[in-house]
Amino acid sequence: MIQITISHKIIPDVQKQISSCYNFVTVICGLAFGGLLFTTFRIWRYAMRKRHYLKAAFVGGQLITGRHKAAIQDSLVMIDHGGIIYAGERNYDMAPSLEGYEVIDVTGKTIMPGLIDSHLHFSGNLNDNDSDWVREPLLQKQVMAVQQAHECLENGLTTVGEISRFGIPIRDMTNTGQMQGPRVIATGRGFCATASHGDSHNCSIEEVNAGHPWAEAVDGPWELRKAVRRRLRECPDAIKIWATGGGIYRWDTSRDHHYTYEEIRAVVEESAMRGIPVWSHTYGATTPSVDAGADFIIHGFEINESDMEKMYKKGIYFCPTINFLPAWLSTYPPQYIPGVHDKYEGRTLIEKELARLYDNVNKAYKMGVIITVGSDSFNSDSTPYGVTAIGEIHRFVDSCGMSEMDAIIAGTANGARALGCYHITGSITRGKNADMLVINGDPLKSIYDINVDNMDMIIKDGEEVLRYKGK
Repeated sequence: MIQITISHKIIPDVQKQISSCYNFVTVICGLAFGGLLFTTFRIWRYAMRKRHYLKAAFVGGQLITGRHKAAIQDSLVMIDHGGIIYAGERNYDMAPSLEGYEVIDVTGKTIMPGLIDSHLHFSGNLNDNDSDWVREPLLQKQVMAVQQAHECLENGLTTVGEISRFGIPIRDMTNTGQMQGPRVIATGRGFCATASHGDSHNCSIEEVNAGHPWAEAVDGPWELRKAVRRRLRECPDAIKIWATGGGIYRWDTSRDHHYTYEEIRAVVEESAMRGIPVWSHTYGATTPSVDAGADFIIHGFEINESDMEKMYKKGIYFCPTINFLPAWLSTYPPQYIPGVHDKYEGRTLIEKELARLYDNVNKAYKMGVIITVGSDSFNSDSTPYGVTAIGEIHRFVDSCGMSEMDAIIAGTANGARALGCYHITGSITRGKNADMLVINGDPLKSIYDINVDNMDMIIKDGEEVLRYKGK
């Protein structure tokens, strides 16, 4: 009984001590957690890349707005806090309103929107070997993908349409100010059929799905629907498919149709339920993708006039990607088609094929199809970022019969429309983001004046990428 009495006296004291200890530990943990949050906030705050917005007035230059068919001479463009405040004719009565602005005289130069490449890959790859694409270390590819994004911006691309496993995080880090790069409209990895273009045939299917930089093999309408739903969890801006072959392997000729109409339609329907656009790769027949309701036709090498008419009526965009073709066709020669290639001039089959493809672009252009610039850049060596897209603009003029102004619009405003970001970029318009180039030359007289060496300034979101040479 004595022991029991003692126990009853001891228990309340022990409980009080335990309670005190618990409260003490709770306070300490709370302080530690609060300190952790505060430290994390400070790290985040100082890790944020500091913004260097220009508050500048560009005076006296030729202005290509991206909205008008005629340039504005002796113009004035004012930017501040990343946006365009004014863009139009220079009114000398406006001099008082320039107070506080850095006035930059661009007389004899051209101001135009930043370039938009609506089709490329941040692959992270070092070469054009499709097995290496898969087998190169993933971390190495991630590092190189970031460098490829920097290369885009440094060469005048302020917005890109991008297909790879790395584009979405690069987009997010750029949008939140953690890194400097182009505006990225990203799909994540696209979907291809097994043994199709996008499936590296010399690697196992497990290797492809684990390491391919821009494609995932998925077959069948219902599996594709599930794949779209999985991809939506990554928050892409569009869904990409490879509807046809690409010409690399025996069972992957460029004219092969790899996804059935039912498969393409399943992707389009599933995407439409969520309001996300579909981009379709078509080296071969374009008709199934057009009829199924794809929003964007990329390559379109077999596009016909019926496709063009439907695309014009439906507002389907067209990205021909013709500048990289001479090198591509030299590596993967086209198949001779009697009655088709014989219609075109050329000393070789490759020359005849190029003439056919250029003629298709010219026909689509004349029919009013909205054409964009796309490089299909996938590594810095074979298809240099920015340089290849600029070459596409040149070819539109030299080989496809476009006017200089329309070629520039294809590489700016049209790209923004196709990528769904025309409300913020693609033209030099009041209220839009200040994405623009200062070109030392007149691209309306010579389209070749658009080149990296002539870019006196590259500005994205009001921040200067390349300093003005005259300073």
